[in-house]
Amino acid sequence: MKTFLTSFISLFMLMGLAFAQTDTVQSNLLKDIPVWMTEYHVPCVGVGVGVIENGKIKWMKNFGELQKGHSAPKNTLFNIASQTKPVTAMMTLKLVETGQWDLDEPLAHYWIDPDIAGNPYLMKLTTRLVLSHQTGFPNWRLDNGSTKLYFKFEPGTASGYSGEGFEYLRRALEAKFHKSLAALMDSLLFKPLGMKDTYYWNDRLDTSRFAMWHDGQGKRYNTSIQTPINAADDLITTIADYCRLGIYTMDLVDKGSPIYGEMIKPQRRTKPGNASGLGWGLVDGLPDGGYALQHGGSDIGVRTMAVFLPKSKNGIVVMTNADNGEFICDRIIKRALTAGTQILATMNRSATSHERIVIADKLIEGYTGTYEQSNGKLVKVEKEGNALKISGDGVPTVVVFPESANKFFMEGYDVQLQFPDVNSMIVFEGGKQVLKVNRK
Repeated sequence: MKTFLTSFISLFMLMGLAFAQTDTVQSNLLKDIPVWMTEYHVPCVGVGVGVIENGKIKWMKNFGELQKGHSAPKNTLFNIASQTKPVTAMMTLKLVETGQWDLDEPLAHYWIDPDIAGNPYLMKLTTRLVLSHQTGFPNWRLDNGSTKLYFKFEPGTASGYSGEGFEYLRRALEAKFHKSLAALMDSLLFKPLGMKDTYYWNDRLDTSRFAMWHDGQGKRYNTSIQTPINAADDLITTIADYCRLGIYTMDLVDKGSPIYGEMIKPQRRTKPGNASGLGWGLVDGLPDGGYALQHGGSDIGVRTMAVFLPKSKNGIVVMTNADNGEFICDRIIKRALTAGTQILATMNRSATSHERIVIADKLIEGYTGTYEQSNGKLVKVEKEGNALKISGDGVPTVVVFPESANKFFMEGYDVQLQFPDVNSMIVFEGGKQVLKVNRK
């Protein structure tokens, strides 16, 4: 029979083993991340990593230099693109928790976009549907060349990732509270959580700490730092501050408040093992009944990812300032989290199977050329053996393989391309159309 002393020693040894494993992960990352940065053309300060263990920031590091000869500081600033959405969600849920906002009240009580005034779906738009991507709006109204907001489907009947939905929510919040989204975030989240380096662009931004954007070849974009206040996009923050948000989120789940129970409940299943919660993507079916809250950011010169595991209160935040940064994010997550490989495999799993075939070189060559997005950004398509190499503004450099005469897929990711004709290309992610470009 174990004595108290032997039990204590055993526990101490197990704790030591856990920390030794964590230290091994850190030492491997310190060695491997610079190699991956070179491999994927992620330059300058290209990668920031924060590891959370048992509800605390265990380790944090920004790799590279912002200025030649000066290592990137711990408080390096990143634009986090769509990782803004969970921040907007957590602020909104705080208003719901305190009785100042209703999750299921029609947003039309506070804001109606003139483009959809009188539409029969108008009164069906609610905060719940915005935060779980069920509004029926496109991601952005300009995606298919339109200048007006429109419904692709009836709200609440399907899933459709939408920044427009979050912007609709912003306008409703600002109309009711007579404050900007930035002011609401600052008072409800940033100050209480000590997120002193999180804000939208302002003229006081310390540009010497900002990680500028780079393309898939490692070249810096000529992109303005000045970005508007947007509920879905372009928040500026640090690794430490986003870790604080993740710890706060996991603590709220642990406390068991009903509204945060709704946050982690699948609002709509998107594919096996994946669902939309409120503001967060959910990955379930992990060992011992575990699940993950996750969200990434993707924009021109931005690829970021955060994964939080409420049951263990572990997690990781990765930020990069380059189009190819997604591949480094994936490698870091697989290395740092025990369930990282399963989480990413579940997230990236296609709902349908795809099998490589060989098609005529003439067909491949017919799709090559330069295509233009509705926002003017260019996408280059080149022949790479019996496959196509895709690169361009805000696009990671990837190779896609044919599965039919006009359909291609990316191995290991739920990304497909289709050429309706030789003059246009459509990109699908998660089974949903996310981009259409036309030959320039």
